[in-house]
Amino acid sequence: MSREPGVVILDARSKERFDQLHVKGAVNLSFPDIAIDSLKRALPDRKARILIYCNNNFRNAEGPFPSKLPSASLNLSTYIALYNYGYRNVYELADTLDLNASRLEFEPPVTRRR
Repeated sequence: MSREPGVVILDARSKERFDQLHVKGAVNLSFPDIAIDSLKRALPDRKARILIYCNNNFRNAEGPFPSKLPSASLNLSTYIALYNYGYRNVYELADTLDLNASRLEFEPPVTRRR
């Protein structure tokens, strides 16, 4: 789904973590910054398919993606917040991706270990 036209990949982590490493083309909107105006700027189309991710979606990248308890994942809070603001086409990017085996592109580029 991430490669389909019009799909938005939303990174709900802090800007600091986003700047360290993120999915190429992702939009960064940190969970605490979700508000009416920031959503209008970052996600203007409420009908767009949105794939959200946070720390818990990646393995082998503890620096930019430090593990959290699943119950404390930003994906849950982000999903609920987006739903409350009228976004209904929201999904998790993936359960857990191994950074070294993922076919996703990252910025800055990742040197994958084999």
